[in-house]
Amino acid sequence: MKNNRLLMLLTGFILISSGCGGRETGGTGHADKSRFEPVKLIMYQRGANISDEEFRILIAEPVKKKYPHIDIELIHADKEKTPESFVSSRNMPDLVFTNGAGVRTFKDLNAAEDLSGLIKANKFDLNRFESNVIETIKSLGAQGQIYAIPFSINFTALFYNKDIFNKFGVPYPKDGMTWEEVTKLARQLTRIDDGQQYYGLHPGGVELKAEQLSLSAYNPNTKKATLSGDGWVRVFQAHKAVTDIPGNQPPNNIATFQKDQVLAMSAAKGARIGELEDLHNQGKPVHWDLVSFPTFPEAPRIDAEAATHMLMMTSTSKHKDAAFKVMEIVTEEANQSEMNKRGRLTGLKDPAMKENFGSNLHSLKGKNVKAILYNTPAVNRYNDKFTDIAKSQIGPAINKVMKGEADINTALREAEDTANKLIEAELKR
Repeated sequence: MKNNRLLMLLTGFILISSGCGGRETGGTGHADKSRFEPVKLIMYQRGANISDEEFRILIAEPVKKKYPHIDIELIHADKEKTPESFVSSRNMPDLVFTNGAGVRTFKDLNAAEDLSGLIKANKFDLNRFESNVIETIKSLGAQGQIYAIPFSINFTALFYNKDIFNKFGVPYPKDGMTWEEVTKLARQLTRIDDGQQYYGLHPGGVELKAEQLSLSAYNPNTKKATLSGDGWVRVFQAHKAVTDIPGNQPPNNIATFQKDQVLAMSAAKGARIGELEDLHNQGKPVHWDLVSFPTFPEAPRIDAEAATHMLMMTSTSKHKDAAFKVMEIVTEEANQSEMNKRGRLTGLKDPAMKENFGSNLHSLKGKNVKAILYNTPAVNRYNDKFTDIAKSQIGPAINKVMKGEADINTALREAEDTANKLIEAELKR
C-alpha cells in the first residue's frame, strides 16, 4: 500500500515537473513552446553603425548563451536591402538596429511594432535609462507608442592625429575649445609637406552644429521649414570658416583620418572608436587622441544631441516574444557594461556604468576618455518625417556655399523654399 502510494506521488511529481519545465513563458504571458524549437531572427542594420564583430559579441553571443534556441543573423542596408524592398517582397526582418530616422521610416511604412504591451507584460523598466534617451524614443510615437528601446549612445568628439601635430610643432587641442579656436589650429596644420597635402580639420556635419544651438529645421505648428534666420547663418559661417582655409578640403572625414592619416583633426561621432580599434588590431594603428567636441561661445559646453542607437521590432515579425527577449538581454546591466568597456556608451543612467568606458580597447589605453562626458548633450528637438524632409536640404545648401555657387543667405532661403514645396507635396498625399 505504501509502495503504491509512493508511486502515485512520484508520478504526480513527474507530471507537474514536465508541465512546468516543458514550456517557456513568452513576453505576452502565453505559453511559448519555442524553447525546444529553433528560432531564426533576422536583424537589419540601417542608419546606425554596428560592425559584425560588435554584433557577434554584444548581441548574438549573449542571446545564444541564455536562449540556445535563438539564432540571430545580421544583414546590412544597401541599395537592394531597403525598408521599401522588404515591404514589397513581404520579407521583413524581425529586428532593426537603427536611429530615430530609421524608426520613422518603418513607422511610415506601417511596419513598426508598438512595444508598449511587451514592455508592460515583461516589466521592462524604462526608468533605468537616461531621461533624454527615453524622451527621444517616446517622441517617435505621437500617441504614446514606444517603437524602440535604447541600445547605445553615439556621442561626439574631436579626434586628432598626434603625429601631424608633432610633425609641425603645433600644440594639441584641449577640452573646452570653441569652433573658432579649433579653426585657428586648423589653419596652422593645413599645408603641403614633401608634396603631401595635410588637412587641418574636417568639421563634421552642419546639422551637428545646429543641434548645439537648438536650431529646428521644421515648425509643426506652421507646417513650414525653418532654415533661415541668424542661427542658421551662424552655423553655416562656422562651417564655411573651416572649409575656406586654403587647401583644407579633405575628401573624406573617415578615410582621410584613419587610412591616409593626413587629416589632423576630425569632428566626428564616437562610432569612430570601434574603427580605430580595428585598425590597431590589424597592425595599422593611428597615433590619435580625443578632446571634447568644439562648442559655440553662446552655448558653452553644449554638445550636439545624444544620438541614440536603437533596437526596434517590425510589426510583421512572427517571433515577437523571441525578438523582445533579445531586447531584454542586450539591455541587461552585465551586457551594457561589456558594451561600455568596448567603447559604446551606455544609455543606462547609473554613473558607475560609464566609468569603465573603453577599458577593453587597446587603442583607448592612455587616451583622454573623459572628453566624451565633458560637454552636456543638447536638448533633443522636435523631429518627424517633415523635419527629415527639411533637413535633407541642409547638405545641398552648404555644398552650394562651399563651391561658391551661392552666398549663405541665398543658399538657406533656397533650401527653405525647396523644403516647403516638398513638405506641401507630402501633406497633400
